[in-house]
Amino acid sequence: MAGVCHTRLVRTKRLRHFALAASSVVLISTACGNDEPRASAAQFCAELAANSSLVISPPLANQLDVTAVIDLYARLNQLAPLAISQEWATLFNAVETASTVVPNDADGLQRVVQAAYESEGAAVRISEWVLASCGIDLGPVTTIVPHDAAEPATPVGAVEN
Repeated sequence: MAGVCHTRLVRTKRLRHFALAASSVVLISTACGNDEPRASAAQFCAELAANSSLVISPPLANQLDVTAVIDLYARLNQLAPLAISQEWATLFNAVETASTVVPNDADGLQRVVQAAYESEGAAVRISEWVLASCGIDLGPVTTIVPHDAAEPATPVGAVEN
């Protein structure tokens, strides 16, 4: 019987040590956690509201202006809520691509055009979401291709009312 009690005592001590170690790991990882912003609609809207002019009409007179815009888009990319996170990542990629272009480099300019084209739909969806969720009007989104819902085609031979 003494052996059984000793075994239970050892198990209990091990469980306590394990629980204490696990609690310590959780506390340390929380206290020393990553300070990077996390996706949050409220924080995204607040950051966008505070910097909407940089998104709507960014000053791009010099490299410092470009860096400030890239930094803002990077912060917004981290904060973008799930509803628009993919779209914002696409838009952020287009802005980053544009920031690296060298004038007179045909291949670089083509990459920018391609990124801009690929981000059109994302920009439209972001603008709609931001207006509905944040109450911020980013203005009209200029696109090359219309992104409105297409009207269904009338079948051949059908009579319209």
